[in-house]
Amino acid sequence: MSAEGSVRVGFILQPGDWLGGRIYLRNLLAAIGTLPDSPITPVIFTGLRHPDASLDIRGTEIVASSQFDRKSLAWLAWKVTAKATSRDIVLGRLLRQHSLSVLSHSFHLGRQASVKTIGWIPDFQHLHLPEFFTPRERILRDRQFKSICANSDKIVVSSHCAHHDLLSFSPEHAHKAELLRFVASPIPLHNTIELAELQRLYNFDRPYFLLPNQFWAHKNHRVVIAALQKLKQQRKSVLVLATGSTQDYRNPTFFPSLMSYAAECDVKDRFRVLGKIPFDHLTSLMQHALAFINPSWFEGWSTSVEEAKSMGKQIVLSDIPVHREQAPERGLFFPPDDSEALAQALIEVSKRFDSHQDASAQSQARARFPQRQRAFGEAYLAIIERLLNPENLSN
Repeated sequence: MSAEGSVRVGFILQPGDWLGGRIYLRNLLAAIGTLPDSPITPVIFTGLRHPDASLDIRGTEIVASSQFDRKSLAWLAWKVTAKATSRDIVLGRLLRQHSLSVLSHSFHLGRQASVKTIGWIPDFQHLHLPEFFTPRERILRDRQFKSICANSDKIVVSSHCAHHDLLSFSPEHAHKAELLRFVASPIPLHNTIELAELQRLYNFDRPYFLLPNQFWAHKNHRVVIAALQKLKQQRKSVLVLATGSTQDYRNPTFFPSLMSYAAECDVKDRFRVLGKIPFDHLTSLMQHALAFINPSWFEGWSTSVEEAKSMGKQIVLSDIPVHREQAPERGLFFPPDDSEALAQALIEVSKRFDSHQDASAQSQARARFPQRQRAFGEAYLAIIERLLNPENLSN
């Protein structure tokens, strides 16, 4: 603990880490920052090569070391030592040097480590959609998750759905499970780009829906293309702007095949792929959209749904259990395999959209957000307290 009495909690960020994980961490750090009297001091451990300024949040310390630069000599020595000893002695020593009490959402240190660890399993997608993983990937994920369950002191999951999966996957470690639903921060209004400028930059001239998902197979973009084809056949004009990485390491041919399907459906003029765009462009597109779309077959706890909730935006989303659990106030659900239902939902939202009502809903959501964010931070603090002071619990 620090001299001021706050608990020093470490997080490890390595170059190339999953973008969704970085966004999650940024939201968690922001929620921790709302807690009064700074009961937690977050410490980010990262490499020297690719610093991430987005995590330089007030109250957060950043420790840069070549140990976290992949393939560096320090990184190789760290990994070799950990594998040879079955304990992460090198990382444990570094954490103790910085007076860490807890390592969270990162690695475990092996049994009998002096620093407590909180493991994080975002979802068990490979159990539900094994066809989107190779046999080797499924084996590796099983092994990784079993190791997290066995060696972490606590295991954080983001939804009741994931909690239920954990109970089935590793029932002997069910007592370690902690539910922590994250809350996404709304976009910063001071960086918003005007709609006319966005139209000039991305060459569109009419109202649009925003689909801000990575182009991965389980995100189910295909049903959106099929819905747009139906609408075009009915001579109804709907525009969808799709953002996110077009690279799927598990399926390199997925994006080209998706675009071939869009061409076959003759909707490339209304299914516009923008790919990875600057953050301020993305957030501005969010604000001006008719609504978001999330057609995904599976989520751990959807970031785009949480962003819609925090911003007060309407969202058209697949009717899957975790989306029902997230329960967006302005959500319109459709079966993820029903392109006709999605087409009808898009038309309904287009007809009913009112800019004044949308602005009012955004304003109300922003007013509610501080309380929601504070509750997120308090839920995480409660997990830390249960981890470090189990003897104080009545149960």
